[in-house]
Amino acid sequence: MQVRRYLPAHSSSTAMLSVVGALIFGIAYFAVSTWEVSRVERSLRSQLIEMTNGFVSVFDEHRGEGAPVPAKFRRLGIEQFTNSEADLDTGVRTSVRMPGRPGLELQTIEDNVRIGQIIQQFVDGAITGPVREHRIEDGRLIGRTIYPSVASSESCVSCHNEALGRNAYQIGDIMGAFVVESDLTAISWRNAHYSVAAFGIALIAFGALARRERGRMGEIVSGLEARVLLETEKAEAEAHASFLMSHDALTGLPNRTMFSDHLTTKLANRHKTGISVAVLDLDDFKTVNDTMGHEVGDALLTEAAKRLSVLIKDSDSIVSRLGGDEFAVVFQIGDLFQSSDAAGRAIMQVLTDVFAYSEYVIQPKCSVGIATICNDADKISPTELLRFADAALYEAKKKGKNHYKIFNETIRSSLIRRTEIASQLPDAIIHNEIRAALQPKLCLTTGEFMGFEALGRWQLAGEDVSPAEFVPIAEKIGLIRELDLAVLRSAAEFAAREEAETGICVHLSTNISALNFRSTGLAEAIQDILWQTKLRPDRVTLEVTESAAVENWGAVQDVLAILRPMGVRASLDDFGTGYSSLSYLRRFKFEEIKIDRHFISDIVEDQETRFLFESIVDMAEGLGSSLVVEGIETAEQASIVAEKGALIGQGFLFSRPLEIAEAKAYLRIKNSFDTQIPSGSHLADPT
Repeated sequence: MQVRRYLPAHSSSTAMLSVVGALIFGIAYFAVSTWEVSRVERSLRSQLIEMTNGFVSVFDEHRGEGAPVPAKFRRLGIEQFTNSEADLDTGVRTSVRMPGRPGLELQTIEDNVRIGQIIQQFVDGAITGPVREHRIEDGRLIGRTIYPSVASSESCVSCHNEALGRNAYQIGDIMGAFVVESDLTAISWRNAHYSVAAFGIALIAFGALARRERGRMGEIVSGLEARVLLETEKAEAEAHASFLMSHDALTGLPNRTMFSDHLTTKLANRHKTGISVAVLDLDDFKTVNDTMGHEVGDALLTEAAKRLSVLIKDSDSIVSRLGGDEFAVVFQIGDLFQSSDAAGRAIMQVLTDVFAYSEYVIQPKCSVGIATICNDADKISPTELLRFADAALYEAKKKGKNHYKIFNETIRSSLIRRTEIASQLPDAIIHNEIRAALQPKLCLTTGEFMGFEALGRWQLAGEDVSPAEFVPIAEKIGLIRELDLAVLRSAAEFAAREEAETGICVHLSTNISALNFRSTGLAEAIQDILWQTKLRPDRVTLEVTESAAVENWGAVQDVLAILRPMGVRASLDDFGTGYSSLSYLRRFKFEEIKIDRHFISDIVEDQETRFLFESIVDMAEGLGSSLVVEGIETAEQASIVAEKGALIGQGFLFSRPLEIAEAKAYLRIKNSFDTQIPSGSHLADPT
């Protein structure tokens, strides 16, 4: 992250600053020490000349007979001073010479042309004061002060004129110069060594400070980084939470909430254009999850989302995952599709293309329901429009799946009917309005009564409601367990009562919806009913459809593992319409196999059907399961299935489902005559 990348850069810059700071300190030390030496030496040189001049003046005033003249005395003193300086180990060697005026030299001649020019400038008046300079000459650093030598007294003039042998000077004339030179090379090198040492010391000190600073900055940066990381994670978590509030975690599509908001906006802003909602789900998706695994199921959902997103990408439409395998698309007629039919065909086409994942190849199928609002005057809420599309989806599934349906008035009437059923069904179950109708099962060879199948019946406003209507609604609104148990209770109370009163053994079979196996407590609820009604468990057979057995294999096994030791039997219902897998017959070891009515509907005309039926009879016998044939409506059908080896049958040929009072009378007749009811009697009348 940015803070972490800053720390190495800061450490590098701190190290560089330490080196630069130490270097500046060393250079400054060298410059200051050298300047100070030069200043002191320059002052000493000036003092030397002043002291010499003063001493010579005093000497001139008090010199005795035969004493040297002042000029010679001065020269002797200078030579003595220079020699004494050479013996001292001060690091600075100072020399003094006194060259004469160029052209009028006494005994000292200046070899340095430049100094000679300076003396001439003294004479010419171009320079009036001393000249101070530092120069590198012959690899040495020289500090030099040049003073004009002025004839300040008569003795000074006379001694110089005598030495020259002519009157060259007068008082006030420039006779030459004092050249005082200090060799600063040694002291400069020493200062340089001290400066390097100072640089090293400063570098160590600055390095220590830099390390401390890096440590402090490291702590600051670590704290800042932790805070930034915390804030980043917090922001990301908030963003993810916000995303999940409006989107599906698996597919990334908008969820139901965002879909509803978008649909609300669309409906509010429509201007004489149709707004459509398509609701769709993947047919038999649970089978994919159960047989191939949830990973494959999730991959299929993700692929479906991707395909739908590609379908609408160039439009102002939105696709959403409402939940499970259910998706929805909002589109505007004329924008993405020209009609609702075109939308249905396009969605079906894009979703039913083959999908390959890992070692699996899947041919997806889907059902689609579409609802459209075209009239601006229609006041409809998003919930209603979605409900209309869902109603169309329901009709598409009733049509046989892998179809699309468009909401119309017929579906509206059906929706109103289902809504009414859904609203009244809970109270009907609570108030015991759900009753059992009992259809007899007979031995096909002897006509002996073999038991009843309990079927649910209900009247709404005095009108019978078909189980084909209210059972799917009960499954959808979560009342199917209560419904199935209400039918079982009603039939169990009748059977237990009749057996107690007449001694007739009344066997019951009842359907258990696949959804009941997906929640816990089913076996215990059945046990409670048997205990409360005092019906023997061995009188009860639970009919489980092939699809329920396959989709809920483990749960079915768990329920039967509890009930079978009590004597409850299991029947594979509607065999021949679902998976028809022999492996499931072997796994579950059903005590009974029930042939669906659709399987024998053409058994009279079709030789292949008779052959298959005979094979099923042999298979059931080999598995040790009894065989029940339902839906027998003609004597010819009964004769054929009996001839092929089936023993038990039920259907309108023998009796329609009977109300409790009719079933009671039926048992009385069977008990009295112990014969099969003639087909012409009212009990065998299918109406």
